[in-house]
Amino acid sequence: MRSVAHLDILGDTPLARRMVVVSAVLLAVGFVGAFLLVVAGGWGMDVGAWFAVSVVASLVALPVHELVHAAAFLLLGHGRVRIRFGYQTGMLYTRAEGEPLTRGRFIVVLLAPSVLVTAALVVVGELVAGPSLAWVLAWAHLSGCAGDLAMVGGIARTSGCTHVRDTDTGVELLADDGGGVCQRH
Repeated sequence: MRSVAHLDILGDTPLARRMVVVSAVLLAVGFVGAFLLVVAGGWGMDVGAWFAVSVVASLVALPVHELVHAAAFLLLGHGRVRIRFGYQTGMLYTRAEGEPLTRGRFIVVLLAPSVLVTAALVVVGELVAGPSLAWVLAWAHLSGCAGDLAMVGGIARTSGCTHVRDTDTGVELLADDGGGVCQRH
């Protein structure tokens, strides 16, 4: 396999700017929607409790999000990856060292928390206070998924990419030329 591109989530300034913009847009959509839902149907509980639940649920979702990445890496990497967790430049992260995953499997790893954790937050919000809390929890979490979504977009736009390897700063996109050995450029 040969390297065709790197997505440096930490050092690529244009990519980082896109992540910030996507995150801000998703957060704004969440707050506007929550405002409209509160106006239409109320808070569903005491306002202070609503805000407390939204903060606590959002904070709990952060490590759960990373655990879902880890579980997906282990499941889709067939145990041939070693998982590490960390924190850098304001972000929690999960890193998988070992064999690269196919493009599709890596995209599933990246999207798994966006789907599963967001769905769980919707259920929690709906059960605790109704639609307004469910909405704000979902969109707050999705705004935190901007890095994952940016990497999915980069992987999807890179022609020739058949496999993806996790790196210290993002991902390395690889093309399988039939040789089976990765050549780094």
